[in-house]
Amino acid sequence: NVNKLMNRFTLYLFGFLLLAQANALACNFKIANFGSPKENIKLDNNLPEPLLMPDRFGGENLVIPIEQICKSNELYGTQLIYLYIDNKLSRIQLYRPIMPDRNLMDFAMKKYGSFNLPKGLPKEKWRGNHVWDLNLELVEYIVTDIHDGHVEIIDIVNKLYLPTIENYNEKVGEWLDSGQ
Repeated sequence: NVNKLMNRFTLYLFGFLLLAQANALACNFKIANFGSPKENIKLDNNLPEPLLMPDRFGGENLVIPIEQICKSNELYGTQLIYLYIDNKLSRIQLYRPIMPDRNLMDFAMKKYGSFNLPKGLPKEKWRGNHVWDLNLELVEYIVTDIHDGHVEIIDIVNKLYLPTIENYNEKVGEWLDSGQ
């Protein structure tokens, strides 16, 4: 009876350690709630301050290297970009340019669900997007060509802030169309 109890205890302990390890490896990049002000971001005091970049469209981008938030080596080189409009978190992006892998795609598929790529096309050659319509959020994975290669992006918007983001994107589009 004692052996049975010891075996059960060992099994529970092993399960707990395995679960704790999986949580430690997971990347929880949402360190603020949608609608919260940028002043709510609290990082380790030993880390450099995040870069805050105001733009001409009424937004402020808070840029944080993902390594400051997540311990996973697979996402190194990814920038976490929090867009604040009227000092409210309105969009979260993970931005991964010019890397020789599709680690952000793999991360998105594990976190939000897989999607089919064209048969016979290696994922490294695929360009396009996929949208997950979650309860309160729209999550879009994008991979597209840029000047020196390609970029992977995960774009997350809370549905309550869709009108704000659409208005912001319209301002950006008008500026791009003007050629200024």
